[in-house]
Amino acid sequence: MHSEVQVTLHQFAISVSPGDGISNGMMLTRKLLRLAGVKSDIYCIRPSEQMAGDVLCMDDYLPGSADALLVHHGIGNPVEAWLRDLPEPKFMVFHNITPGELFPPEHAIQPMLAHGWEQVDTWKHWLTGSIADSQQNLQDLLKHGYSDHNITEIPLLVDLERIQPHAVKRHDTPRPFTLLYVGRIMPHKNQLGLVEAFAVLLRSSPVPIQLYLVGGFTVPDYKARIEARIQELGIQSFVSLTGKVDDDTLTSLYRRSDLFVSLSLHEGFGMPLIEAMAHELPVLAYDAPNSNVIHTLGSAGLLLDNADPHQVAATIAQLMENPALRRNMRRRGIERMHEFGYQHLYDRLSSYLSKFDIQLPQFSFPVTAPTPLVDYRIEGPFDSTYSLALVNRELGRAIADHGHRVSLRATEGPGPIPVDQAFLDANPDCADLHARGEQPARDVLRLMYPPRVTDMQGDFNVVSCYGWEESSLPQGYCHDFNHQAHLITSMSSWVTRTLLDNGVTAPLATVGLGADHILRADIDASSLPPMPNVSAERLKLLHVSSCFPRKGVDVLLNAYGQAFTAEQPVVLIIKTFPNPHHDIRKEVADWAASLPSAPAVELIVQDLPDSALRALYTMADALVAPSRGEGFGLPLAEAMLHRLPVIVTGQGGQSDFCTEDTAWLIDYRYERARTHLDAAASVWFEPSAEHLASLFGEFYLAWSEGRLASVTAARVEAADALIRSRFTWSHVAKASVDAMAQASQQPLLKKAPRLGTVTTWNSACGIATYSTKLLEPAFGLDCHVFANDGVVLTSRDEGNIERCWSAGDTDDLARLKAAIERSGVDTLLIQFNFSFFGLQAFASLLDWAHGRGICTLVVFHSTADVQHGEQLKSLRDLRESLSQSARLLVHSVGDLNRLKDFGLRDNLLMFPHGVIDTPPPAPGARQQAANLQGKTIIASYGFLLPHKGMPELIEAFALLAKDDSKLHLLLVNAEYPVPVSAELAVACRERIAQPDLAGRVTLITDYLSDEESLSWLGMADAIVFPYQHTQESSSAAVRWGLSTGRPVFCTPLAIFEDVEDAVTFLPGTDSQSMAKGLRENLDAVPQVLQEKWLRNHGWRSVSARLRNVLMGLSAENAKTLAHDV
Repeated sequence: MHSEVQVTLHQFAISVSPGDGISNGMMLTRKLLRLAGVKSDIYCIRPSEQMAGDVLCMDDYLPGSADALLVHHGIGNPVEAWLRDLPEPKFMVFHNITPGELFPPEHAIQPMLAHGWEQVDTWKHWLTGSIADSQQNLQDLLKHGYSDHNITEIPLLVDLERIQPHAVKRHDTPRPFTLLYVGRIMPHKNQLGLVEAFAVLLRSSPVPIQLYLVGGFTVPDYKARIEARIQELGIQSFVSLTGKVDDDTLTSLYRRSDLFVSLSLHEGFGMPLIEAMAHELPVLAYDAPNSNVIHTLGSAGLLLDNADPHQVAATIAQLMENPALRRNMRRRGIERMHEFGYQHLYDRLSSYLSKFDIQLPQFSFPVTAPTPLVDYRIEGPFDSTYSLALVNRELGRAIADHGHRVSLRATEGPGPIPVDQAFLDANPDCADLHARGEQPARDVLRLMYPPRVTDMQGDFNVVSCYGWEESSLPQGYCHDFNHQAHLITSMSSWVTRTLLDNGVTAPLATVGLGADHILRADIDASSLPPMPNVSAERLKLLHVSSCFPRKGVDVLLNAYGQAFTAEQPVVLIIKTFPNPHHDIRKEVADWAASLPSAPAVELIVQDLPDSALRALYTMADALVAPSRGEGFGLPLAEAMLHRLPVIVTGQGGQSDFCTEDTAWLIDYRYERARTHLDAAASVWFEPSAEHLASLFGEFYLAWSEGRLASVTAARVEAADALIRSRFTWSHVAKASVDAMAQASQQPLLKKAPRLGTVTTWNSACGIATYSTKLLEPAFGLDCHVFANDGVVLTSRDEGNIERCWSAGDTDDLARLKAAIERSGVDTLLIQFNFSFFGLQAFASLLDWAHGRGICTLVVFHSTADVQHGEQLKSLRDLRESLSQSARLLVHSVGDLNRLKDFGLRDNLLMFPHGVIDTPPPAPGARQQAANLQGKTIIASYGFLLPHKGMPELIEAFALLAKDDSKLHLLLVNAEYPVPVSAELAVACRERIAQPDLAGRVTLITDYLSDEESLSWLGMADAIVFPYQHTQESSSAAVRWGLSTGRPVFCTPLAIFEDVEDAVTFLPGTDSQSMAKGLRENLDAVPQVLQEKWLRNHGWRSVSARLRNVLMGLSAENAKTLAHDV
């Protein structure tokens, strides 16, 4: 209701311009007043043509025509006398006068700023009152003698209704993590400091990043300085100076950014901070002295206490890695916006003016804040037989059945995709969900391939029902998950563990998949193609898969051919669909041609409706799936619902429901995954064709004797009951919703584990070097090092190092236990070597730690049995103790299989060995003095020990040197502190002194610093590791060679298995074979794979992954949001 007597309240400013901060505030104030029924106009000295009609000229102002006049002040005012003489009450709206010291002394603005402050001092004598638009401006007025009885603070600045965050074109494509700053390009806005911080961040960021600097170029010289610095830093591809942009473009930039960052040295208010929060963008800002930022943000943003580029970059990096904290900042920003809403501002203005007997009418503004129309939007494919599409639509249906508002939105990894209208016509429930796909949603669940999380726009963003089939993920995926996802739900506990082991720090929850969707279809075989070999008189083995290599069809055919011939009444039915990743017809034909009497195979290469698939399940006698990797194995669960016995590989995502009680498990060996993915140290499970053939024989015997149903009944019954009770879509929906609720309540800051490590340290030992490289990048001094005593130190021990055990068999490790107890560590990383500990003492140490709730991880550099005198040392004897460790880290597939043979399986982790990820230093004085310029240098590196093969390499070089006078051999091989090493050094020196090698070989046996070693190796044209034999699982030395970027050659030993993608193998270990391999390959070594390998194995990356794994396993943070499946 408006008052019967209309109030008039006008405003005046010396100028009014579109987009100007003061002008925007005046427009907002006029809007509020007019909506409430107050007569209100805006006047200025001379309106521009652009503002004509909307803003009136002061010459048209009628003195005494208003109940009050609001005079906006932010710089020297040339019409002071006219204002002072007006009869109506006058209230100054103080907008801040930028401090003169932020401009050069000679700048033309200086007199206007000084004049503005002079007027602040004198106007208080004739003003009725004053309104400061910020707390900082209020304090400035108080400092200038204004009375707190007649001044107040009201932020009449930002019209939130002009900001419509949901009415924006969706940016539905992959993008970098985007930083944004909006403000005029001026020195005190400190865009140059932000560029410096961004450059620091760019050097260490594991994800692509982008910086947008938006604002008009007020000071051309400053713009030029920024552009020049961007060029100097070489970051022009990552920084955009947009200039002033229109409202639509600005809104788009706000909505596609991840973090608003301000390093401004002065803000009277900071309107872009409000705009950012209104656009639901978290804000990080420098709390500069005499700046209003702290008051503008309130509790909504995060404040920096200084603008140092390194501190700024470190803070941004922490925010990037903590989407939960950014979500909290964004939500607090939204809450903060209530204080800038129409009702709040109007009521404050009305209350203030009433003190001066100016009564604004009471008025209630309509609430216009957008309310999400959908609870959960599920994004990804949903309209095909593609497994991800099935998961998305069934999850959407199930969540909707639980009473929630759900929508479906079709998109894939690269971007949006069209929806098949025929599918929508046939599935009206999905059509209804799709029709709501663009409506605002509270939470977003997304499943697509490749995964894309950089543009999710929910309050809570979930990577849902995620599946993976091998042990390693591309680190790019992991980084994106860590930087953007609030939760990852997975389809199996194996996938959940794989995510954790790859360093994913987002909250994890296993929710499983449902299989009951298939029961909606009636069984109907009419869509099946003719299958002449299928009859009741044959044992019918069914395989349903994509027939990708990981599905193990080659193993299936191999085992089938071993077990049967054409004379036996069996048939293998392979159901797949056309796709470019298999040629199943040729594969089957080649297999049959290789056998003298191949058993029958029926191929179905087409999509089938669920009704026909159910017919296959019901006619078959067993489902066979010798997969190398499964995220879940949906056909297995579907088969179990049809009471079909399942024969499947004994490890993978299917293990949640395929156990010894519900299925027939095929034995397996670990093997390197042969995929195209850019993932480090990845393995899958190679099923045993021999064991599968044996299982086929057992099934055939029982079938031929009429016993198959009775023999399989117990497991089939258990499997059916398990799937029906725990693997339904209703269960998945409830588990997903519950997981989101729990994850949203998790602490914003995860407590880091109190880490201790048991290792050699600061000594001439490869494991000591390994530990240093592994721990220092991510942990620095935040790790208690329990090191051995009785060693010659290679550097001074820091304060975090405690020497409390002795290497060998005689130490009972009591001192070590006491030191661990005193330290209070809750996580213990142990480097194991048979020479470090007696086995019983080591077992006792593990049992003691586990009894105290300490999470242990053991790193093995070799797992093979060792003959120590008359004693055979074997990890088999430690099985019980090792089985209680959280993880057993190894570097090779051979070690995985050996530990599996010892009865250890559930806590194994193949963890990549790292490599130096910085270029080798330039040659120093010592290297230059060696006079090797112009020579083709073949180098080797590592301790000088017999098994390293230096004599053999010297002889191989002698063969090569006969034909090439430019060749030179550089041996950087430090003597190891044992007699055999010194003896070998003498022998090598004697050989290279002989006439055929004199002056052609440089042998360095000093123990060198890392930098000097790399400086020598950086001179090489090729580096050779000629090992003869070893039980070690991996080589640290070869990684030093790889780090130089030079071609690396290795003898064909298992120790180099984990670097096989980055090296060239020589044909043998003898001198002739090495010479032959070097002669043929020295000038033609491809570098692409080596460079790719180096990117994945840099020490910083490996160390960060370890930190994330430990975070996930720690007592405080390891609790995944588990819903038992």
